[in-house]
Amino acid sequence: MSDGSVLIVDDEKNIRGILKTFLEENGYDVCATDKFKNISKFQDMDIVLLDVRLPDANGIDSIHVIKELFPYSEIIIITAYEKDAQSAVKAMKNGAFDYLVKPFKLDELLFVINNAMEKVALKRENEELRSAVNNMKNGFYDMVGLSSEMRSVYDQIKRVSTSNITVLIEGESGTGKELCAKTIHEISKRKGKFIAINCAAIPDNLLESELFGYEKGAFSGATSTKKGLLEEADFGSVFLDEIGDMPIELQAKMLRFLEGFELRRLGVNKIKKVDVRIIAATNKNLADAVKSGAFREDLFYRLSGFIIKIPPLRKRKEDIPLLVKHILSSIEKRDKKKYSLTSQALKALILYDYPGNIRELYNIINQSAIMSDGTISYEILPKYVLSSDNGYMDTVGGSLDDKVENYEKQIIIDALKKADGVKMKAAKILGVSFRSLRYKIKKYNIK
Repeated sequence: MSDGSVLIVDDEKNIRGILKTFLEENGYDVCATDKFKNISKFQDMDIVLLDVRLPDANGIDSIHVIKELFPYSEIIIITAYEKDAQSAVKAMKNGAFDYLVKPFKLDELLFVINNAMEKVALKRENEELRSAVNNMKNGFYDMVGLSSEMRSVYDQIKRVSTSNITVLIEGESGTGKELCAKTIHEISKRKGKFIAINCAAIPDNLLESELFGYEKGAFSGATSTKKGLLEEADFGSVFLDEIGDMPIELQAKMLRFLEGFELRRLGVNKIKKVDVRIIAATNKNLADAVKSGAFREDLFYRLSGFIIKIPPLRKRKEDIPLLVKHILSSIEKRDKKKYSLTSQALKALILYDYPGNIRELYNIINQSAIMSDGTISYEILPKYVLSSDNGYMDTVGGSLDDKVENYEKQIIIDALKKADGVKMKAAKILGVSFRSLRYKIKKYNIK
């Protein structure tokens, strides 16, 4: 485990050796070089100890170069020459954190480095928060949940988004398959549209023309030429929801399209090639549909280049407090009114099994909010939800925010246990940065 990284740039071999040994003993990852030109070989460093007089550069005049290479770093100038006001002012003006004159005490240096590291950590934390806000705008964090099941889904989304491979999303109704597909599209940075179509909601005789388009006069009622959704989404993504309900005749045409991404509008022989990513979803078992002859085997394998399985809500109940908070927030924006939830009501919601998954949870919260005076109590919840707790109510107090924080704290503790207390390993398990984890450990006073 490391408290941060330090790069020593000094032409005195003995100084480099002493500082490297001392700082490593105090928990830092340390690299060292005797020439300024070598710093570009190193990865992003937190702290740079920079000698003023180097064989190939003046340290003070080169601060801006380091800032460009390591934007979050703090630079501590070290020199064997007597400190003077002019050079100190110039160093600070150029962006140095502090200025030390040799010989200095190692404890003094450690004190300065620790202070600089706090500033670096704050800058990185702020950047992570800004990144999180941007990600929320892009929809990724709209997929609410910190359970291990959802972290696995997030990891798969991030990995597959860098590819153009066809994706099949499996999951029960109401689990958020369309949101998963939209997230893949947004993270992939494809420049075209994201277009969703429900194969089960469109009559069989219209689905083909919706997907492939048609020319004027192609059939009775075709009074004008119309682009299909596959063409409309050129350079984007098409989400085929409930692909298992696609007519068997249309499956053959979809298979031909996937083989070369070439399409023909109805009523014309002209072929058009498009650059579109196909993301399909189903709440059915397509493998069973293949066995029964209801779904083409070759199309199944073409669609399932990469499979993501969205877990049902009953398999990730630890996410319910976060989901409830997220749903309440959206209802508050709509109603321009604040809502709260009692501890007993939250307990009942956690005990319920949700055959309709997140969509059902939203409906329950929405209905209960309408029936409440601002506080959603146990008694206001639908009767079928209350029957799931077998008469047991949690009598422990605490707001929803408290519940969410307790949940987050417990997840961190569990990760630390799995990592045998190694914070860096726990951060990887949680999918967060080491600095974010360190901040949370301090916030929740986890020992």
